[in-house]
Amino acid sequence: MSNTIKQRLAQAEKALGRQDYEQAGALFEAIVTEQPETHRAWFGLGEVALGISQLDTAVPFLEHAVQLAPDTVSYLQRLGELYGRIGLVREGVEVLMQARRRAPKDLGVLASLSGAYVKAGDWHKARAVLKDLAALPGAGAGHWCLLGLACQELGELDAALAALKKATVLAPKYADAWLSLGHLYLQRKLLPDTERCLKKLFELAPNQVPTLGLAGEVALLHCNFREAADFYRAAARLAPGDAMLQAKLALALVQSGDAEAAVDAMTRAHEMGLPEDWILENLGFLFTTRGQLDAARENLEMAVERQPGNLNAWNTLIVVYGKLGLLEKARQAAEKILEQDPHHANALVNLGGWYSDQARNEEALACYKRALAADPEGGGKVYANLLWALVHSTETKVTDILDIARDFDRKLCLPLLRQDDFADRDRNLGRRLRIGWLTSDMRSHPVATFVLPFVREFDSAQVENFFYYNSRAADSVTEIAKSMADCWREVIGLGDEALAKLIRADEIDILIDLNGNTEGHRLLAVARKPAPIQVTWLGYPGTSGMTAMDYILIPPDPVLEKGDWCTETPWPLPDCYGVRAIPDRPVLPGLPCERLQRPFTFACLNGFRKVSQGAIRLWSRILLAAPDTRLLLIARGGNDGTMIEYVHGQFGRHGIAPQRLEIMGMLGTNAYFDTYNEVDLCLDPFPFNGGTTGYDSIWMGVPFITWPGDMLVSRMGKPILENVGLAELVVESEEAYVDLAVALANDHERLKRLRANLRERMQASPLLDAPRMARALEGAFREMWQKWCEQKGERCVG
Repeated sequence: MSNTIKQRLAQAEKALGRQDYEQAGALFEAIVTEQPETHRAWFGLGEVALGISQLDTAVPFLEHAVQLAPDTVSYLQRLGELYGRIGLVREGVEVLMQARRRAPKDLGVLASLSGAYVKAGDWHKARAVLKDLAALPGAGAGHWCLLGLACQELGELDAALAALKKATVLAPKYADAWLSLGHLYLQRKLLPDTERCLKKLFELAPNQVPTLGLAGEVALLHCNFREAADFYRAAARLAPGDAMLQAKLALALVQSGDAEAAVDAMTRAHEMGLPEDWILENLGFLFTTRGQLDAARENLEMAVERQPGNLNAWNTLIVVYGKLGLLEKARQAAEKILEQDPHHANALVNLGGWYSDQARNEEALACYKRALAADPEGGGKVYANLLWALVHSTETKVTDILDIARDFDRKLCLPLLRQDDFADRDRNLGRRLRIGWLTSDMRSHPVATFVLPFVREFDSAQVENFFYYNSRAADSVTEIAKSMADCWREVIGLGDEALAKLIRADEIDILIDLNGNTEGHRLLAVARKPAPIQVTWLGYPGTSGMTAMDYILIPPDPVLEKGDWCTETPWPLPDCYGVRAIPDRPVLPGLPCERLQRPFTFACLNGFRKVSQGAIRLWSRILLAAPDTRLLLIARGGNDGTMIEYVHGQFGRHGIAPQRLEIMGMLGTNAYFDTYNEVDLCLDPFPFNGGTTGYDSIWMGVPFITWPGDMLVSRMGKPILENVGLAELVVESEEAYVDLAVALANDHERLKRLRANLRERMQASPLLDAPRMARALEGAFREMWQKWCEQKGERCVG
């Protein structure tokens, strides 16, 4: 090569170095025209083409350079990388293997070869090359990071963890290593370690899409949906064309209750190429959370029609079908999932709910236990359903419930409990107390009808009411509740930790959990003990099992006051369990059987899940002993052939013909209350008595028979009857229950005396005396506060 060519090559390469591609290209082209065997010039032309993103143009230039100088490792490496970029993956691997044979310890070549194997989908070979690379002197953090990613892809998580940790040690400011390590910890559900990596990422790369994306995932796992949405929104602003970021933003917005913004994000994701079945699935979920069940069904059915393997859509369909009373369809949806994934915890929980709706508690319990085994770490929802099923079963003992409740506390709640002495709290015994009401039911829901009457009557000098509302649903009842609150907080998008911090910052003195183990509960926030005194009441009439829960409110009852059925300290209210606001529907005069000229009608208007096997057996005895009577039941799915067939079969086992039963579907409010005008005598279910329905039955002039058990759920009917002078309808045995029901069916005059002026008696009783209940609760709160202050000892003033 002449000195002139060498000088011109140097000049061309300098131009290439400063990215003056036009001058470099002209110089290299002149050289190859004059001296075609100059391989450096051909390589230079390839580099110029790569610099201006003309990949196909670069190929023949680099191929010619390799042909002229086949032992030049840098040429082979560059050509192999280029082949991979244009989709010639296999050819790229072959060329890079040639480079490796010529330079077996070249770090760059080994890194490129591992990348080629990754593109080829051969993670085992990629991992082998990266292990060789990492063993060489000079291997850097990037190489160890790549090795960690390869091991992670192969499921070798311990090896991946070791490699990624090595990368962070070699380069503590290498953000990619911290990001990969954070994702690995997240995969292993090691959230504290993930958060440590995230903290480092916010130091090194705070406004980068990967950092914000990982922060969003962590926030979602903590159920901090609002915070997750904020992170994804910020990431999406930085990467406006990223469809998956829009998808994740949409999911966070759905969960946080921002429906309009969620739909906008879904639309953008779809426009960016996300498949239609994904959009339909998430619209279905959104409509489900908003109670728009027909719209939810339409979207979800289209989603599974387009993609039959969409398990998330099938899982939401189980819930939608169940709420619509389409029980057979709900079962089929669950089976679709379990055929593909027998350990799908959510499907097992939802199938358990399907069984529960039919009072098939043993099958429901089996589903919940399978779900708990499948997902022991995510078991908050499973434990709630498991306990709910246990309290409905006549086969359950108090010790069984206590064992499961304590297990829930030990595994999920106690690790969250904080030892806070609330030293900042003003311990003046007579000061205004700040009461927190934690609920998902301040809407058209029975719990609201028990709470709002006495809240209206509170003495504002005694209590200050903070409501923490955990639901996307809102209606006119919600607006009434808001108007009564001193402070109203929407907490549906907050995670448990964030909610606990909010309650703590609000300096709540007494926190009342109104959900217990019902849908929408926030027990894992309560488990953190954000208030000095914590009480459970109303939503779930049973023990929480939680160390963090101090008291459970109960009616005055010596059996319950013993406390051997709960882990909390029972706190008896002076007269009854609660007061209820009830619609003013008319009561028609006389016995329905005489007025309507039809058989004497027994009824249970509770949800059918309360109709236990023991109740079916006992009520069948009543129907057999009183052959001219019938039984009216309400059941979700009461218009569904599968449900009707099941109920007929259960009673048929005990000799009851189908025509003795009337099974109604779920009713609207007015139709439900008017149905009492067709009922002569109600039968209280057991072991889970009617609570709301007990009040409603008496209000509508219909007495009921109750058989108390040994837990709060089975002693709900007793104080209702006693408060209206019907203690004679509280029986102590199965035989007494049957005998009394048959006697009243045959003695219409006695029954008329029991029914006489029932509404007036109820109006004059503590059951509807909201001011009296307000004073009782104010007294209870004051006494609880005094006990807590006395236990703390110092700085208490009267």
